[in-house]
This record gives sequence, structure tokens and C-alpha cells, in this order.
Amino acid sequence: MPKTNRSRAWWNIAVMALTVVALVAGSMAMFAQKADPAELLMQAARNKQVVEGKLGEAITIYRDVLTKYGTNRPVAARALVGLGQCYEKLGATQTAEARKAYETIVAQFGDQQDALALARARLAAIAGAGGAADSSTLAVRRVWEGANVTGQVTPDGRFLSFTDWDANGNLAIRDLATGQNRLLTNTGNFEEGGGFAEPSVPSPDSKSVAYAWVASGTGASDLCVVGLDGSKPRVLRAAGDGVRNHWPLAWTPDNRYLLAEFVKIDGTREMMLVAVADGSAKLLKAIGRDPSPGGVFSPDGRYIAWATKEGISLFELATGTESPLIPDRSNHGVLGWAPDGKHILFSSTRSGSADAWLVAVANGRALGEPVFVKKDMGSTPGGFTRGSLPLGFTRSGAFYYGVNNSVFDVQVAELDPASGNVVSPPQPAFRHGNTRAPDWSPDGRLLAARVADNPSRAVIIRAMDSGEEREFQVGERTFANIDLRWTPDGKAVVVPASEAGKDTNLIRIDVQTGQVTAMIPFPPMGWQGFEISRDGNRIFYHGKGGFMSRDLRSGRETQIVQRPGLYAGVVSPDGQRLLMVVSEGRSQVLLVMPLAGGEARELARIDGEKEVPFPGSPSWTPDSRDVVFLRGVRGKTRQTQLWRVAAEGGEPQRLGLTIAGRTVVGLRLHPDGRRVAISAVKVDLEVWVMENFLPKPGAKAK
Repeated sequence: MPKTNRSRAWWNIAVMALTVVALVAGSMAMFAQKADPAELLMQAARNKQVVEGKLGEAITIYRDVLTKYGTNRPVAARALVGLGQCYEKLGATQTAEARKAYETIVAQFGDQQDALALARARLAAIAGAGGAADSSTLAVRRVWEGANVTGQVTPDGRFLSFTDWDANGNLAIRDLATGQNRLLTNTGNFEEGGGFAEPSVPSPDSKSVAYAWVASGTGASDLCVVGLDGSKPRVLRAAGDGVRNHWPLAWTPDNRYLLAEFVKIDGTREMMLVAVADGSAKLLKAIGRDPSPGGVFSPDGRYIAWATKEGISLFELATGTESPLIPDRSNHGVLGWAPDGKHILFSSTRSGSADAWLVAVANGRALGEPVFVKKDMGSTPGGFTRGSLPLGFTRSGAFYYGVNNSVFDVQVAELDPASGNVVSPPQPAFRHGNTRAPDWSPDGRLLAARVADNPSRAVIIRAMDSGEEREFQVGERTFANIDLRWTPDGKAVVVPASEAGKDTNLIRIDVQTGQVTAMIPFPPMGWQGFEISRDGNRIFYHGKGGFMSRDLRSGRETQIVQRPGLYAGVVSPDGQRLLMVVSEGRSQVLLVMPLAGGEARELARIDGEKEVPFPGSPSWTPDSRDVVFLRGVRGKTRQTQLWRVAAEGGEPQRLGLTIAGRTVVGLRLHPDGRRVAISAVKVDLEVWVMENFLPKPGAKAK
């Protein structure tokens, strides 16, 4: 059954400790039809803290909550957590105030178990951050705020590889001692629609970095290597011959080979061993359309540890055999193999949340049961948005990881369809502050979006006339990182979701009853998502190198068009035409053709040499007469403009809407043609290090 704006655990405002808002967001719990004044004030404080980043104003509101509602113990405890998190965010000079807030919870709010657990964890972290290097107490500390966390630490602990988005997406390294950054590539042109480097993995000898070079228009990626000494990059494997992506995962300890994931055009994956000398590749395991297992090498090079549907497994390179290490069908992710070779750090939902665990290993077998290490530090294969990002071990046993404080939101603006001028500027669409992937119901009365928790397991729906919000949970299923869509009858939303140990399916959520029904296995589609036909019997999507149609009744799949560089397609509301987005070199081209087949006509061309293409899908206007698309502003980071062009051709027209300061990831037009829902994210990333958690030599893990 639907629930009214229930509480949530925001995974991504933390290590402060990956728990930042788990409780503050909990203060949003139970937004009942009649709003509680205390909860409304907590919502205002949370928005200041998380969405706007105005920590001083947030502190003032939290103190106001304590003054007015101090007798409401759950609210007061959450307000104290918010105070502590704000003061921590303000830096070392405010640590004493943060400690005071947490100590108040410990001393006076022992009956508030969640707040108490967070307070104790933060007090331990604050104490540990200043601990001695030889301390036996686990310590965590932040080493880089406002980071770019898409790489890994070098084993000597000196550098961290990352993608420098302020330098057009080039690969760079950061000196962790001095805080200085240095570029390793110079051909990045992400802002102009060209390529960028992501992800990256330094070699065991700390002399080279392997990385994927991604074409931002098509998303295809080459596997490359570059030296830290300034030598010229080398392409080991180029996209093509049926392979769309090459993702580097780990180096062998002797620096001779790379474990890489090859993603084919049909969406299937293969785990490959690639020779660094000549780029030759050997198949280790075909994993079909299962999620990426990740992978790390043992320090002696004998094994690869990776995650499967069945748990954590070890793959022996000499024999090519795989054996279970931890047979547990909870969601897992391998974080790293400790440099002593005797322990594997992994994440698991075995305790109900995604936490870090340590298991002792010898000769390919687990020695005893896993030992809990740290709460809310999970990472599952499939991307940073699904957990904290492991950044690797150093030889000293320190483990680095990224923390995502980024906040997604959906805003609604109103435009004059005739002039394109802004009638009403963008305003938050939901009271819930971490939402994405919006879609309007066919009658325009409801707006749906995914809740961007980790894992993402809820859809929120707002009635635009009354402002009522309802939330629909999908149990243990986890949404794929793809947009949702309404059914044409307005009775349900459809979204891809998976369960542990099972394949991903398209699921239907009834918006009256909350009933969840599996429809068909999830087709291998691109990140641009899917559309549902007007009669509700087919879905359209980009996949297998072309634009596809699949019958929801029979499962029959048909290719509508295949074209080099095609990476997105949108069917017009009247079902007559197909809008295609094609990458040609550094340019983005919008084409239109009859859905039944025929010649494609060019509507607009965005020259990457002079303009900034937007790599997302455009939208049709409800009358199918115009196409609305986004375009970046050259020389201005995170600034996006709205444009339109007539479907019959003509000069593109810039509309009055400009979004600044946020990265726009998509838009959906209202059926009235006046309102537009904008999905964007305010990026905020950090790098942390965890130390003193491995058993000392001669000691046993407890």
C-alpha cells in the first residue's frame, strides 16, 4: 500500500560517516496529510543544510527546533544530529561544538536508539581522526573535500588518480601530501561534447594509470594506459568489433596485465585479462547481462576476488576455476584485498544495510566468519551512485574511499509556449529533497519520480493540485539507474528493478494500490532509458546498436533503425515519428524520421568545436510539432539552456530558461506544453581514509 512521504535514509550525506542524513532525513518521516510544525521546521533546516549548503542558517533553525520542541524527544535528538553534522562540515574549528551536540545525545537521549548510534559513531570518528598512526583503534579522516572521486589511490599512498572535470574531463593525479593536482592527459573536451577519462586505476608500482576514455556523445570507451612521468597515453583496446565499453578494474601485482570488463553492444559482459604490453586479451569469464562483479587481485597474483549473485567468489588464474568464498546471496561488493594477503574487505547487506566486513583468507578459502568493520560503507557493483566508492588499499594497510554528498532534485518551471519566456522560475517539485527521473502522468495531474536513496527502492508521486505526496516502496527490489515512465492509462508507473540473485525486470507499480507486478525481463538498453507506446503494448529503447521495439505481450523484439553514432531515440506523442540523437565526431545531431521507416531529416546540429552539446535525450512537445532540447553554455561550467526546433525544420530557437550551478540530467514536458520538470544534481564529493582496522601481525580478527 502507498505510504505518505515516509522516512528515508540518505546514504549519501556522510562519512561524516556515510551516515550524514540517515537521521536528519529521518526527520522527514511520516509527512502525513496534515503536516507537523516540528517536522516542517526540520525540513527547512535540512534543506538549508543539504540542498542549499547554508550551514549557518541550518544551525539557527536546528536551535530553534530545540527551543520550541525540546520536549519532543525524537525531533530534538534529530535536531542535535543535524547540529553536529553542520558543525563538522564547518571544519576543525567547530569540532568542539559538534562533539558537544553528540555528547548531549549520549547523555540525555539514550532512548533514541538511531540518534544514539550515530552520535557514538561520530564521537569515535572525531576522536579517531586525531589518533596516532600506530593506534589500535579504527580511525577515519577526510583527506579531500570537494573531490573528484572516480579513480584510486596509488599503493605507495602518494597520489590519487581522478577525472578533472574543471579541466575538460582529463585524467589527473592529486598529490595527497601537498594537495596539488597534475594532468596526465590533455585531449579531454567534455564541455564541448568530446571525450573524458573515467574510471582510472593506478598500477602496483605507482608508475602508470589505466583508464577508460569515454566518448561523451556515444558513451563508447577505449581502454588506455598513461605513465605518471608524462609519457604519451597508449590505447590498449579501442571500442569496436562488437564491444562498446572497456572498463579497467585492477592490475596484476607484476604490472603486466589488467582485469577489465568488456561490455558488448548487446549488453552482455565479459571479464577479460588484457596484456599491457600489446593489448591482447584473454577471456576469463562470460557473465552475460548480470551486474558487473568488480574484481581485485590477491597480492600474490593467484586469485581474483569478485562478487556474484551467489556471494563472494575467488577465481584462480592458473586453473581458470571459480570457487565460493562467502556463499551468501545478500548484495555484495569487493572493496579490496589487504596488502598482507590475509584479508579481504567487502561490503554486504547481510545485516540489513550495506556495511563493510573483513574476512580472513588462506589458500583460496575463508578462515572463519566475516568480521564487521564499519557501518554504512557499502559498495555494490554498478557505479558510485549505488554506494561508497572504493579507492583502494595502500601498502601500509590504509583504505581510501569516496563519499557522495551529491543531492539530486526535481524542479518545475513554467514557460509561455508562444514566446518561450519563463512565466515561473524553477521551484522544487517535491518536499522530499533527493529525487530524480521525473515523469508526468498522461493527464498532467500527477508527477512521479524515483527517490534517489541507496539503494533506490521507492517512487514518490505528487498531486499537482493538492500538493499531496504518496510514496510507493518496492520491497527488496532495487531500481536500475534509468528513468521511470507512466503507462498510457495513467494507472501505473513502470521502472526497471532487480532483486538479489535474480535478473532485472521491468516492473509495474499500481498508483492506487501500490501492487508491484513483474512485466518482462529488462532489455539490454542504453542509459537513455525507454518509452511506452500509446497503446501500452510496446516499449521503445536504444540497445544492440540501434533503436528497438519490444512487444510486451509476446516479448518479440524488432529493430526500427540502426545508424552509426546513434545513442538515443524518442517517439513522438502521436506515435508517427522518431527523433534520433546521433554523435558525429564532436558534434551532436538531431534527426527525425517516420517511425514506420523512411528517410531521416536533420533538425539541428550542435557543433562541438563552437558549442556545448548536451548528452541527454531531447523531448517532443505534446502536440508533436516541436522538439525541445538542452544545450550547454560554452565557457560556463554547469550552465544549461533550453532550446526548441520545429519538427518540420527551421532555425532552432533559444527559450528563456537557463539552469545554472547544477548539472542537468534530464527534462520532461507537461502535457499542457507549459510546464517542464527538470532533473538535476548538485555534485559534492569527498575522499576519506580508514586506518587501524586490519588485525595486527600475529593477532586474530575478532
